[in-house]
Amino acid sequence: MDSEKAKPGVKVLADGILMTELTPGTGPKPDVNGRVEVRYVGRLPDGTIFDQSAQPQWFRLDSVISGWTTALQNMPTGAKWRLVIPSDQAYGAEGAGDLIDPFTPLVFEIELVAVSQ
Repeated sequence: MDSEKAKPGVKVLADGILMTELTPGTGPKPDVNGRVEVRYVGRLPDGTIFDQSAQPQWFRLDSVISGWTTALQNMPTGAKWRLVIPSDQAYGAEGAGDLIDPFTPLVFEIELVAVSQ
């Protein structure tokens, strides 16, 4: 994660989440109780894709990993960001499924398509 912080354009959000803006957005930001429509690709630190959306998908912000909740509340609709989410803001000591080991930080490219409050 330290090498990621040193890259140009990287900003540190709350809870150590690293954000790089790929495309700016100009629309509203969701609140913690809102719903978001997103396109995303989730990768492990080695680049392995563990999840992605073929079409935009709707999620409630209170039902996703805490790193998404934190980042998306700061993201204007229309934006596309690259996020590096520390393991304690993702799946922590539990990991998830066969691909995400315990204590693994996750990398996402995420586009906020729409919000609904």
